[in-house]
Amino acid sequence: MRNTVTFASMVLQRFWGKLACMKLEELLKQIHLFSEASAQDLTAVAAIGEPRMHLAGEYIYHTGEIPDSLFIIEAGTIDVILKDKDIPIASVGAGQALGEMAFFEREGRLASAVTHETTHLMRLPFVRLDQILAQRPSLALSFYRHACVFFARQLRAVAPDLDKRYF
Repeated sequence: MRNTVTFASMVLQRFWGKLACMKLEELLKQIHLFSEASAQDLTAVAAIGEPRMHLAGEYIYHTGEIPDSLFIIEAGTIDVILKDKDIPIASVGAGQALGEMAFFEREGRLASAVTHETTHLMRLPFVRLDQILAQRPSLALSFYRHACVFFARQLRAVAPDLDKRYF
């Protein structure tokens, strides 16, 4: 069952959008992918951000959807749930990114993301982020380096639980 954005969430989203733009650069600086970005780079990324507000229980995306953006969470909590599972495999909250793996492999999403509570986030469309990274080589270098570190840490975290050979 897919939840849709309600009228109340649309009204709150408009109001919140005016407030969020003022501090998006600060929020981006907390995200590992943008932690070494210059003030000018952060401003460029912030300019492509699209504010979103979702009430508890609303889906950000569903398993199998083709991704077109990643999200920066300003406030609230989002549960990441695998198809046919009732228990979240992860929860992400304020100051974290959601959907960054999809930026690197733009195939169907592996999981759904549903808000646990009222959540404010910023949508960063892949097409526009690609353009900024192409125009700003120093930002691209730090962005991809931090992504590699993130993925290496994720692999190290799950490696002890592997019970078969993967490579």
